[in-house]
Amino acid sequence: MAVSVNNIAAAFCTVPVSSSSSSSSLNPKTLAVSVSPQPHISVSWNLHTSLPRSRRSSFINIYGGPGPAPLQAIPRFNCNRHQIREKPTRSMSISIGDKLPNAKVSYLDRKNRLRSVPISAIAKGKKIVVLGASVPFAPKCSQFIERAEETKSKNVDIVACVAMSDVFVMRAWGEHLRLSLGDKLMMLSDGHGELSRALGLSVDFSKSSDGASLGLGNRSRRYCLVALNGVLRSVRGGRF
Repeated sequence: MAVSVNNIAAAFCTVPVSSSSSSSSLNPKTLAVSVSPQPHISVSWNLHTSLPRSRRSSFINIYGGPGPAPLQAIPRFNCNRHQIREKPTRSMSISIGDKLPNAKVSYLDRKNRLRSVPISAIAKGKKIVVLGASVPFAPKCSQFIERAEETKSKNVDIVACVAMSDVFVMRAWGEHLRLSLGDKLMMLSDGHGELSRALGLSVDFSKSSDGASLGLGNRSRRYCLVALNGVLRSVRGGRF
């Protein structure tokens, strides 16, 4: 703003002034106004400066060019993508050939009865795909879980979607996804993060500015693992 004011002052730095009100016939005198030189301001941040002269606003000739760039850019967060800028870590405490932990997960059965069982018991004698998600209903996580339909042709017995949320949210999310997996799909609640911690895939998103603004706290990272009879055969994870 100060630069614009100085530019206006410079435009009127030479003004005709008569010596007195009664001597209008005399030649007008010139009043010189000195303007302190301003430091050079780079305006490369403003795309307007890259336009050809014919397309520039005529106000630039009057008020001067744009002022300096903001001292600090305003952080932006895309709520449609829900991207949490959390650096991925490789702190997984489970690897190929290990048995699934005995961490308990919960779900609601068809009669709305609460069930709490170890994930190892669910995987016993079966081929199971476990999909870990951070935020139920978030677009990125929903797209991740929707890829579970690709397992239909891979002789998978159970597809278990796990998140650190309550059993009611998990069931509602499963109904919202409308996956054509039938009884193969299990929406499991890892409410206290027991499974996520056992796998080494829990993270505190409240330490991230974006996570704090969304009200996120301790959550699970996004991961995918395949187990046969409770023994890990494939694992990918460590990222949101």
